[in-house]
Amino acid sequence: MKDPAFRKPAWLLCLPLLMSVQAVQAQDQVVDLQSSGGYTSYRLADDVTQVDLVEQTQGACRFNRTWGYDLTNRELWTNGGCGGRFKVTRSYAPGNNGGSNAGAAVAAVAAIAGIALLANHNRHDHDQRPEYPDYPHQGGDWGREIRAGGGLCLDVRGGKFQPGTTLQVYECNGTASQRFAVGRGGEIRVRDLCVDVDRGDPRDGARVVLWSCSGSRSQSWSTRGGQVVSQLTGKCLDVEAGQVRPGAHTMIWPCNRSPSQRWWW
Repeated sequence: MKDPAFRKPAWLLCLPLLMSVQAVQAQDQVVDLQSSGGYTSYRLADDVTQVDLVEQTQGACRFNRTWGYDLTNRELWTNGGCGGRFKVTRSYAPGNNGGSNAGAAVAAVAAIAGIALLANHNRHDHDQRPEYPDYPHQGGDWGREIRAGGGLCLDVRGGKFQPGTTLQVYECNGTASQRFAVGRGGEIRVRDLCVDVDRGDPRDGARVVLWSCSGSRSQSWSTRGGQVVSQLTGKCLDVEAGQVRPGAHTMIWPCNRSPSQRWWW
Protein backbone atom coordinates (compact mmCIF):
# COMPACT_ATOMS: atom_id res chain seq x y z
CA MET A 1 0.00 0.00 0.00
CA LYS A 2 1.37 3.40 -0.98
CA ASP A 3 2.12 6.02 1.60
CA PRO A 4 -0.64 8.67 1.37
CA ALA A 5 2.05 11.32 1.59
CA PHE A 6 3.28 10.27 -1.86
CA ARG A 7 -0.07 10.32 -3.60
CA LYS A 8 -0.05 12.57 -6.63
CA PRO A 9 -2.26 15.65 -6.61
CA ALA A 10 -5.29 15.14 -8.83
CA TRP A 11 -4.22 17.78 -11.32
CA LEU A 12 -0.95 15.91 -12.02
CA LEU A 13 -2.96 12.97 -13.31
CA CYS A 14 -4.21 15.18 -16.13
CA LEU A 15 -0.75 16.13 -17.41
CA PRO A 16 -0.52 13.19 -19.87
CA LEU A 17 -3.61 14.58 -21.58
CA LEU A 18 -1.77 17.79 -22.28
CA MET A 19 1.36 16.03 -23.52
CA SER A 20 -0.39 14.66 -26.60
CA VAL A 21 -2.27 17.76 -27.74
CA GLN A 22 -1.60 21.38 -28.37
CA ALA A 23 -2.67 23.42 -25.36
CA VAL A 24 -5.43 25.96 -25.52
CA GLN A 25 -3.97 29.36 -24.81
CA ALA A 26 -5.58 32.49 -23.44
CA GLN A 27 -5.28 36.11 -24.42
CA ASP A 28 -6.48 39.09 -22.43
CA GLN A 29 -7.89 42.45 -23.39
CA VAL A 30 -8.72 45.43 -21.19
CA VAL A 31 -12.11 47.12 -21.40
CA ASP A 32 -13.02 50.44 -19.76
CA LEU A 33 -16.72 50.66 -18.93
CA GLN A 34 -18.47 53.35 -16.89
CA SER A 35 -22.05 53.76 -15.75
CA SER A 36 -23.42 57.29 -15.60
CA GLY A 37 -25.95 56.06 -13.04
CA GLY A 38 -27.98 53.79 -15.29
CA TYR A 39 -27.34 50.48 -17.00
CA THR A 40 -24.40 50.32 -19.43
CA SER A 41 -23.23 47.24 -21.31
CA TYR A 42 -20.42 46.03 -23.56
CA ARG A 43 -20.72 43.19 -26.07
CA LEU A 44 -18.37 40.28 -25.34
CA ALA A 45 -16.81 38.11 -28.04
CA ASP A 46 -17.97 34.51 -28.40
CA ASP A 47 -14.68 33.09 -27.08
CA VAL A 48 -14.63 35.08 -23.81
CA THR A 49 -14.29 32.78 -20.79
CA GLN A 50 -13.94 35.17 -17.85
CA VAL A 51 -14.06 38.83 -16.84
CA ASP A 52 -12.26 40.35 -13.83
CA LEU A 53 -12.35 43.84 -12.36
CA VAL A 54 -8.77 45.12 -12.50
CA GLU A 55 -9.27 48.70 -11.33
CA GLN A 56 -12.25 50.64 -10.00
CA THR A 57 -12.27 54.08 -11.63
CA GLN A 58 -15.50 55.54 -10.26
CA GLY A 59 -18.37 54.77 -7.90
CA ALA A 60 -18.71 51.58 -5.87
CA CYS A 61 -18.21 48.43 -7.95
CA ARG A 62 -19.57 45.24 -6.38
CA PHE A 63 -19.82 42.05 -8.41
CA ASN A 64 -23.38 41.05 -9.32
CA ARG A 65 -24.62 44.26 -7.74
CA THR A 66 -23.22 47.14 -9.76
CA TRP A 67 -21.23 45.16 -12.30
CA GLY A 68 -21.25 41.68 -13.76
CA TYR A 69 -21.02 39.63 -16.91
CA ASP A 70 -23.19 37.08 -18.69
CA LEU A 71 -21.49 34.56 -20.98
CA THR A 72 -24.85 33.34 -22.27
CA ASN A 73 -25.86 36.76 -23.59
CA ARG A 74 -22.19 37.74 -24.20
CA GLU A 75 -22.43 40.88 -22.11
CA LEU A 76 -20.37 42.85 -19.58
CA TRP A 77 -22.44 45.40 -17.65
CA THR A 78 -22.17 48.15 -15.07
CA ASN A 79 -24.87 49.99 -13.14
CA GLY A 80 -25.40 52.44 -10.29
CA GLY A 81 -22.45 54.67 -11.20
CA CYS A 82 -19.81 51.91 -11.18
CA GLY A 83 -16.89 52.48 -13.52
CA GLY A 84 -13.89 50.25 -13.95
CA ARG A 85 -11.16 48.71 -16.02
CA PHE A 86 -11.94 45.06 -16.73
CA LYS A 87 -9.70 42.22 -17.88
CA VAL A 88 -11.51 40.14 -20.48
CA THR A 89 -10.01 36.67 -20.95
CA ARG A 90 -10.44 34.98 -24.32
CA SER A 91 -9.35 31.45 -25.29
CA TYR A 92 -8.10 30.15 -28.62
CA ALA A 93 -6.19 27.16 -30.02
CA PRO A 94 -3.08 28.33 -31.94
CA GLY A 95 -2.03 26.77 -35.22
CA ASN A 96 -4.09 24.76 -37.62
CA ASN A 97 -3.83 21.15 -36.54
CA GLY A 98 -7.41 20.14 -37.18
CA GLY A 99 -10.52 20.00 -35.05
CA SER A 100 -9.66 16.76 -33.24
CA ASN A 101 -6.50 18.14 -31.64
CA ALA A 102 -8.21 21.36 -30.66
CA GLY A 103 -11.11 19.42 -29.18
CA ALA A 104 -8.78 17.19 -27.20
CA ALA A 105 -6.95 20.22 -25.88
CA VAL A 106 -10.18 21.81 -24.75
CA ALA A 107 -11.23 18.57 -23.06
CA ALA A 108 -7.91 18.29 -21.24
CA VAL A 109 -7.99 21.85 -20.01
CA ALA A 110 -11.63 21.46 -19.01
CA ALA A 111 -10.76 18.38 -16.96
CA ILE A 112 -8.07 20.26 -15.05
CA ALA A 113 -10.30 23.29 -14.66
CA GLY A 114 -13.06 21.11 -13.24
CA ILE A 115 -10.75 19.56 -10.66
CA ALA A 116 -9.35 22.95 -9.73
CA LEU A 117 -12.85 24.38 -9.42
CA LEU A 118 -13.95 21.58 -7.10
CA ALA A 119 -10.86 21.99 -4.96
CA ASN A 120 -11.36 25.75 -4.77
CA HIS A 121 -15.06 25.31 -3.97
CA ASN A 122 -14.28 22.96 -1.10
CA ARG A 123 -11.68 25.32 0.26
CA HIS A 124 -14.10 28.26 0.27
CA ASP A 125 -17.28 26.49 1.32
CA HIS A 126 -17.43 28.55 4.51
CA ASP A 127 -16.14 31.82 3.05
CA GLN A 128 -18.65 34.65 2.89
CA ARG A 129 -16.75 36.45 0.11
CA PRO A 130 -19.31 39.29 0.09
CA GLU A 131 -17.60 41.00 -2.85
CA TYR A 132 -18.55 38.09 -5.11
CA PRO A 133 -22.01 36.88 -3.99
CA ASP A 134 -24.13 34.53 -6.11
CA TYR A 135 -27.22 36.14 -4.69
CA PRO A 136 -27.97 39.08 -2.42
CA HIS A 137 -26.63 38.25 1.04
CA GLN A 138 -28.81 38.70 4.07
CA GLY A 139 -28.23 41.78 6.18
CA GLY A 140 -29.03 40.17 9.53
CA ASP A 141 -32.60 38.87 9.56
CA TRP A 142 -33.86 41.70 7.38
CA GLY A 143 -32.23 40.99 4.02
CA ARG A 144 -31.48 43.86 1.69
CA GLU A 145 -33.08 46.03 -0.95
CA ILE A 146 -33.48 44.82 -4.53
CA ARG A 147 -33.24 47.99 -6.58
CA ALA A 148 -34.78 48.94 -9.91
CA GLY A 149 -34.07 52.14 -11.82
CA GLY A 150 -35.07 55.65 -10.81
CA GLY A 151 -34.43 55.23 -7.10
CA LEU A 152 -37.12 52.56 -6.80
CA CYS A 153 -37.03 49.22 -4.97
CA LEU A 154 -38.92 45.94 -5.07
CA ASP A 155 -41.67 46.40 -2.49
CA VAL A 156 -44.49 44.49 -0.76
CA ARG A 157 -47.60 46.39 -1.83
CA GLY A 158 -49.22 48.16 1.13
CA GLY A 159 -46.81 46.47 3.55
CA LYS A 160 -49.20 43.49 3.72
CA PHE A 161 -47.20 40.39 4.57
CA GLN A 162 -49.79 37.82 3.57
CA PRO A 163 -50.16 35.23 0.76
CA GLY A 164 -51.40 36.77 -2.47
CA THR A 165 -50.04 40.26 -1.92
CA THR A 166 -48.70 41.73 -5.15
CA LEU A 167 -45.12 42.95 -5.41
CA GLN A 168 -44.50 46.38 -6.88
CA VAL A 169 -41.72 48.91 -7.29
CA TYR A 170 -41.76 51.90 -4.95
CA GLU A 171 -39.45 54.61 -3.64
CA CYS A 172 -36.64 53.01 -1.65
CA ASN A 173 -37.36 53.69 2.02
CA GLY A 174 -35.51 51.04 4.04
CA THR A 175 -38.68 49.49 5.49
CA ALA A 176 -39.26 45.78 6.08
CA SER A 177 -41.42 45.74 2.93
CA GLN A 178 -38.24 46.17 0.90
CA ARG A 179 -35.95 43.75 2.70
CA PHE A 180 -35.41 40.50 0.82
CA ALA A 181 -33.06 37.56 1.35
CA VAL A 182 -32.29 34.72 -1.06
CA GLY A 183 -32.00 31.13 0.14
CA ARG A 184 -29.86 28.26 -1.09
CA GLY A 185 -32.69 27.00 -3.29
CA GLY A 186 -33.01 30.34 -5.08
CA GLU A 187 -36.12 31.36 -3.15
CA ILE A 188 -36.48 35.10 -2.45
CA ARG A 189 -37.83 35.53 1.08
CA VAL A 190 -39.43 38.43 2.87
CA ARG A 191 -40.22 37.59 6.49
CA ASP A 192 -41.77 34.08 6.35
CA LEU A 193 -43.12 34.35 2.79
CA CYS A 194 -41.59 33.77 -0.64
CA VAL A 195 -41.72 35.61 -3.96
CA ASP A 196 -43.89 33.48 -6.27
CA VAL A 197 -45.26 33.49 -9.82
CA ASP A 198 -49.00 33.81 -9.15
CA ARG A 199 -50.62 30.34 -9.32
CA GLY A 200 -47.59 29.04 -11.21
CA ASP A 201 -48.94 30.75 -14.34
CA PRO A 202 -46.34 30.42 -17.15
CA ARG A 203 -47.95 33.03 -19.42
CA ASP A 204 -46.40 36.38 -20.27
CA GLY A 205 -47.58 39.04 -17.83
CA ALA A 206 -48.31 36.68 -14.92
CA ARG A 207 -48.22 38.65 -11.67
CA VAL A 208 -45.49 38.16 -9.08
CA VAL A 209 -46.86 37.84 -5.54
CA LEU A 210 -46.02 36.68 -2.04
CA TRP A 211 -46.96 33.14 -1.04
CA SER A 212 -46.23 30.60 1.65
CA CYS A 213 -42.80 29.08 0.99
CA SER A 214 -43.19 25.64 -0.58
CA GLY A 215 -39.97 24.94 -2.47
CA SER A 216 -41.85 24.88 -5.78
CA ARG A 217 -40.21 25.98 -9.04
CA SER A 218 -42.50 28.99 -9.19
CA GLN A 219 -40.60 30.25 -6.13
CA SER A 220 -37.10 29.58 -7.48
CA TRP A 221 -35.12 32.41 -9.06
CA SER A 222 -31.62 33.00 -10.39
CA THR A 223 -29.61 36.04 -11.47
CA ARG A 224 -28.22 36.51 -14.96
CA GLY A 225 -26.58 39.68 -16.17
CA GLY A 226 -28.54 41.90 -13.80
CA GLN A 227 -31.80 40.10 -14.53
CA VAL A 228 -33.83 38.00 -12.07
CA VAL A 229 -34.97 34.85 -13.89
CA SER A 230 -37.83 32.51 -12.94
CA GLN A 231 -36.74 28.87 -12.87
CA LEU A 232 -40.33 27.89 -13.68
CA THR A 233 -40.51 29.62 -17.05
CA GLY A 234 -37.07 31.04 -17.86
CA LYS A 235 -38.74 34.46 -18.02
CA CYS A 236 -37.55 37.59 -16.25
CA LEU A 237 -38.88 39.66 -13.39
CA ASP A 238 -40.28 42.76 -15.09
CA VAL A 239 -42.38 45.82 -14.32
CA GLU A 240 -45.89 46.05 -15.76
CA ALA A 241 -45.96 47.74 -19.19
CA GLY A 242 -42.22 48.29 -18.84
CA GLN A 243 -42.91 51.51 -16.92
CA VAL A 244 -40.58 51.80 -13.93
CA ARG A 245 -42.65 54.14 -11.79
CA PRO A 246 -43.87 54.09 -8.16
CA GLY A 247 -46.71 51.64 -7.65
CA ALA A 248 -46.15 49.65 -10.86
CA HIS A 249 -46.86 45.94 -10.41
CA THR A 250 -44.23 43.30 -11.13
CA MET A 251 -44.74 40.40 -13.52
CA ILE A 252 -42.81 37.86 -15.57
CA TRP A 253 -41.98 38.56 -19.20
CA PRO A 254 -39.64 37.10 -21.84
CA CYS A 255 -36.11 38.27 -21.06
CA ASN A 256 -35.15 41.16 -23.34
CA ARG A 257 -32.54 43.11 -21.34
CA SER A 258 -34.80 46.18 -21.19
CA PRO A 259 -34.35 48.73 -18.35
CA SER A 260 -37.49 47.42 -16.61
CA GLN A 261 -35.79 44.01 -16.23
CA ARG A 262 -32.63 45.37 -14.59
CA TRP A 263 -32.19 44.82 -10.85
CA TRP A 264 -29.27 45.21 -8.48
CA TRP A 265 -28.60 45.03 -4.75
